[in-house]
Amino acid sequence: MSPVEVRNDLTGPQYQDAFHELFGNRGLRLADVCGYEVGDSARYAAIWAPAHGPHPSTYQWTAHAIPAGEYQGVFDARTAEGYRPVRLTPYSVAGATLIAAIWEKTPGPEWASRHDFNILNLQNHLRQVRTQGFRVADICFYSSLEPNPDHLGPPPAPIVRVSRFSSIWVKSDGRDWEVHGPLTGDGYQAEFDRQNGLGRWPVRVSGFNVAGGTDQKFVGLWEPARGLPGEAHHRIDAAGYQADTARLGGGGWRQLCIGAYSAGYRDAAAPRFNPIWERREAEPVIAKLAAAFMRDFEVPGLSVAVAKDGLLLHAAGYGLADKGAATPVTASSLFRIASLAKPITSAALMNLASQGRVALQDLVFGSSGHLGDLGTPADGRAEHITVRHLLEHACGGWASDSQDPMFSNPTLDQRQLISWVLANRPLDHDPGTAYAYSNFGYCVLGRVIEHVTGRTYADHVAQDLLAPCGVTDMSIAGDTLADRLPGEVVYYGLDGDDPYSMRVHRMDAHGGWVATATDVLRFAVRVDGFPAPPDVVPGEWITAMTTPSGLAGSDGYALGWAVAPDGTWSHTGYLPGTASVLARTKDGYCWVALANTGRKDTADPDRSTENGLTRLMWDVHDQVDVWPAGQAL
Repeated sequence: MSPVEVRNDLTGPQYQDAFHELFGNRGLRLADVCGYEVGDSARYAAIWAPAHGPHPSTYQWTAHAIPAGEYQGVFDARTAEGYRPVRLTPYSVAGATLIAAIWEKTPGPEWASRHDFNILNLQNHLRQVRTQGFRVADICFYSSLEPNPDHLGPPPAPIVRVSRFSSIWVKSDGRDWEVHGPLTGDGYQAEFDRQNGLGRWPVRVSGFNVAGGTDQKFVGLWEPARGLPGEAHHRIDAAGYQADTARLGGGGWRQLCIGAYSAGYRDAAAPRFNPIWERREAEPVIAKLAAAFMRDFEVPGLSVAVAKDGLLLHAAGYGLADKGAATPVTASSLFRIASLAKPITSAALMNLASQGRVALQDLVFGSSGHLGDLGTPADGRAEHITVRHLLEHACGGWASDSQDPMFSNPTLDQRQLISWVLANRPLDHDPGTAYAYSNFGYCVLGRVIEHVTGRTYADHVAQDLLAPCGVTDMSIAGDTLADRLPGEVVYYGLDGDDPYSMRVHRMDAHGGWVATATDVLRFAVRVDGFPAPPDVVPGEWITAMTTPSGLAGSDGYALGWAVAPDGTWSHTGYLPGTASVLARTKDGYCWVALANTGRKDTADPDRSTENGLTRLMWDVHDQVDVWPAGQAL
């Protein structure tokens, strides 16, 4: 079933009710909106689509009936607030021109728009767009009642209907595009057949009245076909549109555009539709999203694995594991997973706690602590640090910043490093009072596991946690290119970073594992709290692991997982040469994505590779409507 919601033939109050339900209460973004005339009154049709991350109300502004004379003021106000138009649909009702519009505060290329071009200027406008290095992103045609500009007699000039169009154009990203029309219905069909033969598909079809309203013309905006099954119709009546909606909407097809307009004016006005549909199957959609992500974030290679209700839906590699050898990434390629190690370490501790072998309130340092043999802390407050404090990043210091202890003293092993930090790095806050993300804290937890079990961290986790999940090939990374494992990708630094200059092996418990995306997924679906497959951590301890600390600035961080208000558990990871993301959603999905490069940009988080990976996987979640049959993990 398509995840979008489509409503049509709504009066103004009915549209407002639908908008409040879908946008306001359910958090769906408005993807398309059309106004049109039926019997001298306004009707509305709209598409709402899933929106993850911020609620749409924080980045999307919409209106469905702006008087044309007021639009410039709205345009100026929205632009000043940082919005950009993404849909602009003028229409006429009872002789008045109104505008429906969607604006978003989203990153994107340079743009411009106007709503009042005379249709006689169409070809000149298209030439200028191309000449200036832009492409048309949206175009809509309509008829407007205006004084006759050619009137030569005394005023007032007679009122005539003038065909006009709105346009949004953006800096070209290199994709092909064409605009053709105005065409008769039959002429448009012939153009459709021609464009389809050239490998193009309509992304917007605009219908509008000409002359007395007894005839309509059509204009299509065409782009290269996306390689997905599609259907596109024009000038269908309300009954035909409803039949199409029932037939396609129930079969995994997603409606992208409505293209609603009026055939005729005022009392004679009747609705017509130019809908465009697409069947979004997993492999081609993910491949295109992955290609765009790798292009935008300079990523050579990427591995993606997705599960639903504990079953594997998709596992594939994209791009290159080794650029020099032109070796492709596959589903079995190994990657450093960076901080995805933290949920693994946390789950291992939850199991030990469930067995009574460790308690979350246990002290870590000092004479009563698990690691008392590593020395007396110079800052006495450190003797009050508990296992829970470390899991929650609330130990009071040792943050992952420019002074991160894990990137200092490379000649020291983990225990030696901990002793050095205790002697030389005082805390910034009392334990349990402040959140500060700490790689070092999870390194300490790895040593707690070793103290409790009498085995190395890697051996215990591999045998007692990962093996019961069906994972047998995960291991701790090496540091240098010479340490690269069979099947492991090559890592590539950005902005001067060197992926092979770090003590990655020393990062075991906070960022040192090497794995396939599918193996990380095998772990995830067995600690996700869903019925199948059975979890390897007892339910009450999964609850404890995913209950946020509530500390200021923790943004929902629990014990090794970030927990969002919508019920998503997730973690991201970054190292020079590595970016990763792991997520479990409330609707039963788990996914993992791993990349063999990474950028951390604190000044512009949108450029950070791990944030790009997060957006990529939510796009996969929102845009794939048809998945293959699931397989047991």
